[in-house]
Amino acid sequence: MAQLSPLAGPSPANLVSFFRAGAGLWRRIQALARGPAPPLALIIPIGLVVLAALGPLMSNRLHRDEAIYSSWGLDIASGRDILVSGSAVDKPPLFLYVQALSFLLFGSSEVAARLPSLVATVVSVGLIFELGRSLYSRDLGLLAALLWAASPFTILFAPTAFTDPMMVMWMLAGCAAAVHGRWAWAGIWLGLAAITKPQGAFFAPLALGLGQVAQGKSPRRASQAVLLVAAFLSVFGLALLWDVARARQPGFLAQAVVNYGRLPLSWSTAWQHWLGLVSLLRYGTASRVLNGALLVGLPLLLAADVVLLRDPAKASDTRFGQAGKPYQAQADLVITVFIALFLVGHSLVVFAMWDRYLLGLIPWLALLLARILTLPLRLPQNWSPGRVLGLVFVLGMLAFTLRPIRDAAASRFPIGGDHGAYQGIEQIVNFFQAVPADTTVYHRWLGWHWRFYLWGSPYDFRAWTSPGDLAAQAAARPGARRYVVFPSWQSSSEARLALADAGLAMREVQRAYRGDGSVSFILYRIEEAL
Repeated sequence: MAQLSPLAGPSPANLVSFFRAGAGLWRRIQALARGPAPPLALIIPIGLVVLAALGPLMSNRLHRDEAIYSSWGLDIASGRDILVSGSAVDKPPLFLYVQALSFLLFGSSEVAARLPSLVATVVSVGLIFELGRSLYSRDLGLLAALLWAASPFTILFAPTAFTDPMMVMWMLAGCAAAVHGRWAWAGIWLGLAAITKPQGAFFAPLALGLGQVAQGKSPRRASQAVLLVAAFLSVFGLALLWDVARARQPGFLAQAVVNYGRLPLSWSTAWQHWLGLVSLLRYGTASRVLNGALLVGLPLLLAADVVLLRDPAKASDTRFGQAGKPYQAQADLVITVFIALFLVGHSLVVFAMWDRYLLGLIPWLALLLARILTLPLRLPQNWSPGRVLGLVFVLGMLAFTLRPIRDAAASRFPIGGDHGAYQGIEQIVNFFQAVPADTTVYHRWLGWHWRFYLWGSPYDFRAWTSPGDLAAQAAARPGARRYVVFPSWQSSSEARLALADAGLAMREVQRAYRGDGSVSFILYRIEEAL
């Protein structure tokens, strides 16, 4: 493999080929969904999300979980552990192998680790357009794609090595296929979502609901659902076969349960969890105006949908404006009910709720917000200024995305990957790369980071659990070359005292700094006290 350089990136030619592969993937999905050619206007949201993501991509070091997944990808790409049998994996395999392919093509770097997510986000722009076009209109699809690209959630998760952006891409592809009545392909895409991250399975009911709405009444509804489920299970079965081939216990599903806990239900904490989720969702737009438009406009939209469904004749009565078609109103209701159930379900379960679990809701909130912002465009057709004023309103509302885009590009929102905590770790890595092989590195908070950034290094990595444990381990290796790194948010005082009791001392070797000049890490060498 190429020599690891934490800040190195692939060449421009390789980047072009990787994004070209992403474009080919979307064209394949689009063909299976029988959608028309995409408009050139999609270049705007695609360019927006790529350019805005460049800042976090280059300035943020890997989050702990990004380092975990990326180290598994390196194990696969190197051939050292193709089935990842030597690690307690709690994720299905698809993302890990796509990431391994990226390492093989571009070398083992942070950028290569994150490219699959960035490409998946770009493909998702096209898929959201396709969903909006199919369910509502071409213009609304473009607006929804733009709102997705402008979302701080999108911008800050696109340049990460989390599994969620790729899961969202497969999920959107499955929903698009279901809307076009391609039920087997819908099951396949949703299965790929689930073997990227099991949460992808939660979106299967949404795909079924939207497919039934878009296809209208059909005597084959039951068989269509069975076809989707059968295709889904066939794909997910591949992940289970991989798990069996690993011959490691527990498997990835059982390991996930171990890591998350027993996932009990709790009514007493549900309201608190609900508020936490809603608080995170405000970064879907990070604009008070747009969030207010969503909160105020959604009840109005749903009320108009209910009126339309109760009296479909009004859909063609221009006195009531362009009310839309009944299946569009049904789609609004299906999406809204799904979002509500998703939030309620996650509120009831007791587990650590990370912001990335909500990324799958952002495309659907973008579609609903696009529906709300285009409500003025549905003014009575016999009132000529109506459409002009509606367009002015939409453009005016889009202006409120500009500041959130700028702030997201500068990583000013508390979502996504690392926000500067691990800046400077490359300085420590550069130091270690010049250290002889017979070196012991003690770690407590940075084990997974070393597993990625120092992957393949000949050092003896040893975990410690307490200051006393560190002292005991270091005392057992007198005269050895021993190092320990403390991040700036952890005190070294107790470790110093424990080592002093064992006749050892910590000598500062190097400090690492963030871009703002603050200290991020301090590297110490453990030596015998004088």
